[in-house]
Amino acid sequence: MDVPGRVDVGDEVRLTPTGLKPIEGVVDYATPVFLGVRSADALYRFYGRDAWGWPVGVAHHLFAEDADAATARQGWGAWLEEVFTSEEQV
Repeated sequence: MDVPGRVDVGDEVRLTPTGLKPIEGVVDYATPVFLGVRSADALYRFYGRDAWGWPVGVAHHLFAEDADAATARQGWGAWLEEVFTSEEQV
């Protein structure tokens, strides 16, 4: 994804998770263990809970009338699987 190493609230970002359409958004919350991105029709949340030994979490809140929750869930699940498979191989 095209998120620079450090982002601040108000920064524009482009999320490009494999298998999903690119997402243009604005950072609306940022801490060392949490990133919130707001797009025109959704909120995306990335929880770095691994700091406490918990699994990393990703949440999406889709507000578009034509939002397809099943497709989004499948796409984000595939992206997470790809990211964490890659990290385990490092």
